[in-house]
Amino acid sequence: MCLVMGKGRVKAVEKRVLDQKLRGSINVPLGPVYYPTEDEFKDPLEYIHKIKPEAEVYGICKIVPPNNWKPPFGLDLESVKFPTKTQEIHRLQFRPSSCNSKTFKLEYNRFLEEHLGKKLKKRVVFEGEELDLCKLFNAVKRFGGYEKVVKGKKWGEVYQFMSSGEKISKCAKHVLCQLYKEHLHDFENYHNRMNVDASKSCKRKINGIRRCSESRSSKRRKRNADVKNPKVENEEGVDQACEQCKSDKHGEVMLLCDSCNKGWHIYCLSPPLKHIPLGNWYCLECLNADEETFGFVPGKCLLLEDFKRIADRAKRKWFGSGTVSRTQIEKKFWEIVEGSGGEVEVMYGNDLDTSVYGSGFPRIGDQRPESVEADIWDEYCGSPWNLNNMPKLKGSMLQAIRHNINGVTVPWLYLGMLFSSFCWHFEDHCFYSVNYLHWYVT
Repeated sequence: MCLVMGKGRVKAVEKRVLDQKLRGSINVPLGPVYYPTEDEFKDPLEYIHKIKPEAEVYGICKIVPPNNWKPPFGLDLESVKFPTKTQEIHRLQFRPSSCNSKTFKLEYNRFLEEHLGKKLKKRVVFEGEELDLCKLFNAVKRFGGYEKVVKGKKWGEVYQFMSSGEKISKCAKHVLCQLYKEHLHDFENYHNRMNVDASKSCKRKINGIRRCSESRSSKRRKRNADVKNPKVENEEGVDQACEQCKSDKHGEVMLLCDSCNKGWHIYCLSPPLKHIPLGNWYCLECLNADEETFGFVPGKCLLLEDFKRIADRAKRKWFGSGTVSRTQIEKKFWEIVEGSGGEVEVMYGNDLDTSVYGSGFPRIGDQRPESVEADIWDEYCGSPWNLNNMPKLKGSMLQAIRHNINGVTVPWLYLGMLFSSFCWHFEDHCFYSVNYLHWYVT
C-alpha cells in the first residue's frame, strides 16, 4: 500500500525507515515503511492519522499490510480488455513548462531587445552544429544554474542531458561554458530576478482578489515598468479580451496561455486563481490537444493476458530470464530518463475507470472468480482498506460528495510494465493518494 502525502521539509532518516540508497545516476533515499499490527490495521483513517506527523514530511510512504490480509484479485485475465498508451520514458522530463522553444525564443528575444538593445543571432555554433539555446538554458537550470554548474564542473553532464548521453572533451566543456556566459548568463539573472520580483509583488487587491502588480511580461504583456501608473496591453497594443467573460477590463489580472496566446482573467478560471502564476502557463485546450508533449501516445486495446505476455517479454529482452534486482532496474530507468539510455517506449494502461473496466479489489455485484471462495470474497468486499470503500469511511470528508468522481471517490486502475511510470505530482485539492499493488514488483 503506497500513500502519497502532503509535502514538508525532508528530515533525516529515522527509525522504521529504510536508509538504503539507490546506486543509479542519482541517489533517491527510500521513504518510510510501516508494518501495522492487525489491531492497528482495522481502521485505515485512524492509522494514517497516527503516522501522519512522521510520514508526511517525506511526501510518500509504504504501508505493508499484516500477513493475514490478502485480498483476492478481482479481474479475469482472459476477458478484461483495456486501452493502452505508449509512454516515452526518455521524454518524461521534457515538459512544456521547461522545454517550450517557442516561448523561450519569444521571451529571450524580448529580453535582448528591451534590456540589451540587440537581436538574437541566427546561429550560435558549437562543435560544428547549431547550438540549441533553449535546451542549453533548461539543462543548466536543471543543474541549479550557471554558478552551480561552474562550481560543480557539470558542463559535461549538461551536454549529456542535452544530447542523449553524448560526451565532450575538456576543451569543448570550456567552450560550452563560454557560450552560455556570453549568450545566456544575463538572461538567467534577469529570469531569476523576475521570478523573485513577481513572488514579492502580490500586495494589492482588485474586487477582493489578491493579485500581482508586477509579473512576467509573457503573462500580461505589461510594457510599462512604472508600478504606480501601470499600462497593460498586449504585444499589438490592443486590449486582450477574456475567453470566458469576453471582457477586456482588468488586464492586469489577465493570464495568457504561452502556447495559443489566448487570455483569461484569473478569477474567470475554474478554479479561480489568486495571483498570476510563475513560469509558463498553458490552457486546458492546449494541454489536452497535445498529449504527446506529456509523453503519452494512444496505443492498442489489449486483453490483460496479452498485455502480461508483452510485459514479460520486454523484461526478458532488457534483463534476460534470470533474477534482476530492483536497484538494477532503477539504475537503468534513470539512465533512460536522464538521456543516456537511448529512446525507450513502453505500453501503459493508466487512468482506467474501475466502473468501466473493473476493479482489482472485490466488489459487491461483480462476478466472483471460481477460484475464490464466497466468504473470502464477501469479506474483502467490505474491507475498509478496499480502495473502493475508503473514500466513504466514517470520518472521511469525501462522504459529503454525492456524485461519483473518477480518481477521487471512484479509484483508477493502472496496469504497467517495465519502466512505465506514474510521475510525481500534486493531487487535486492536495488530497492524499493511496495506491495498492496487486501484482509483482514495485
